[in-house]
Amino acid sequence: MPSRDKGSDIIEMLAKNEEAVSQLYSAYADRFPEYRDFWSDLAVEEIDHANELRKLCGIAGEGSLHIREGRFNTTAIGNFSSYVKRESEPDRVKSSSLINALSVALSIEESMIEHKFFDVFEADSVEIRHVLLKLAADTRSHLEQVRQLRDELVQSANG
Repeated sequence: MPSRDKGSDIIEMLAKNEEAVSQLYSAYADRFPEYRDFWSDLAVEEIDHANELRKLCGIAGEGSLHIREGRFNTTAIGNFSSYVKRESEPDRVKSSSLINALSVALSIEESMIEHKFFDVFEADSVEIRHVLLKLAADTRSHLEQVRQLRDELVQSANG
């Protein structure tokens, strides 16, 4: 059925975005060893999100997960993906300051929330709704963690 393929394609696109964000955060962990744990924890959670999304592919095939037609903006996803890819370029990461890296991460997490990437689905199952709500909550948590560290660093610099 075409809707299954479309749903699986959208899920895969979102999962690949989560992996790309994870790779960027891993690069930041290498770039800023004094904050390695912070960046590595975020990177691991992004991989977990990609895995959770891929689990939904099978469920989508069972008919318990539906794509809200017209809700998924492939242009927004493409722009997001290009932005993450550009920020992940080795020279860009290498020349980045910690404040800049945090600003990029803030932009990424805000973008995922603003574009409501996880709201493209309608779920018949409580289990699926729980997964989608967890992904959205984790993204909001990442946003707060990044914002808190950035604000602490800005405050201490202005100290």
